[in-house]
Amino acid sequence: MTARRSRAEVAALREAILDRWATGARTVVIAAELGITGSLVDYMVRQAREAGDARAAFRYDCAASREAAPSTRRGRRNAILNAWAAGKEAPQIASVLGMRWRTVTMVVIRARKAGDPRATRRHHDPADGMAPSVRAALERAARRYGVTVTVPGEHP
Repeated sequence: MTARRSRAEVAALREAILDRWATGARTVVIAAELGITGSLVDYMVRQAREAGDARAAFRYDCAASREAAPSTRRGRRNAILNAWAAGKEAPQIASVLGMRWRTVTMVVIRARKAGDPRATRRHHDPADGMAPSVRAALERAARRYGVTVTVPGEHP
């Protein structure tokens, strides 16, 4: 049997959750910081939303999202493309701007078709996380069998 929280503990937990939610933190981050489950975070936010707490607004209505996200369509597009050019991934950009990551990718795809240089295509690096011994084995196989194996990065 698990121990139950007192009313004071629940109130303090609710305040901590709502304070973090209002700053724009994601559910999984809040849950990890407070050592609780994501469903409890969602439940507390939903209860606060029903009670009319302004800190529990929907993600696109939070003050942090409104401050981070430009108000115009062109401003959002520029913010997305600048972040993309800086190397950020679509889910990261979306969480900051308070939108879906698929929307971010659509903006990048449309900008790429229009010729915007910031909307470069991202290529998967097959050697990312590859051990140096595996790299050496690939190079050995390339020399032995005459296959061209290109692995970016340092070579031993």
